[in-house]
Amino acid sequence: MRAILTVILLLWGATARAEMLDIAGKAVYQIKIAMTPEELSTGLMEVRHLPENEGMLFDLRSYPRAKMWMKNTYIFLDMLFMDCDFKVVDIYEMAEPLSLQKIGSEHKFCYVLEINGGQAEKHGIVIGDEAVLHRSD
Repeated sequence: MRAILTVILLLWGATARAEMLDIAGKAVYQIKIAMTPEELSTGLMEVRHLPENEGMLFDLRSYPRAKMWMKNTYIFLDMLFMDCDFKVVDIYEMAEPLSLQKIGSEHKFCYVLEINGGQAEKHGIVIGDEAVLHRSD
């Protein structure tokens, strides 16, 4: 099982792009951007530890009204729903590991940032905060 997980994580790291995301000067995260259908459907599945300053940004511009879930995800996550200008429009805190509950937002969004559960509260991240994506390319 450990070998399979290592291969999955190596493949995940090779496909998803790594960037930095600064949320209103309150917190900076090194993120991987999920863009392909495979990356979007896999997300942080099978991850059992996520460093405090890391996360995954789901680019859902092609999937309006997408829903998130915690299938095969073993850690609590905060989900920050952001519009196309990277403004936080909704926050779902402490998503329960392994839950099949569909998590979405009533607000129009283009991106969802997944970070460790409790990070939004710890850093005072609130609806209306604006994020800046620092691209490495």
